[in-house]
Amino acid sequence: MVHAWRLPAPVKGRARYTVLQEDRAEWEDEEVQLLHDTLRGWREKYAEVAVLPDVRLFTASWALVNASAHAGLVVLGRGPDGLGPVGHAVAGFAESPVAFVPV
Repeated sequence: MVHAWRLPAPVKGRARYTVLQEDRAEWEDEEVQLLHDTLRGWREKYAEVAVLPDVRLFTASWALVNASAHAGLVVLGRGPDGLGPVGHAVAGFAESPVAFVPV
């Protein structure tokens, strides 16, 4: 399970490179906890399914394309309006097969 996240928008007047390592680590810990909380119910319901959480500081499309290099299959949800920009990027650049599942 890949969860992509980005740094918060810079505070007015501060450049992105001024983000302290401690702040970045705190935000990443929050994202890890968010993913853990999101998966909790699914892990209880499907305890026999192994899930490896992977939190990445990338855009969603870049995180999935990178993860595809070590995946046997990338599975993405497809909404009623089609693939969207993330789906198109993954379909075009993934290094593993990609399955799109209607949601």
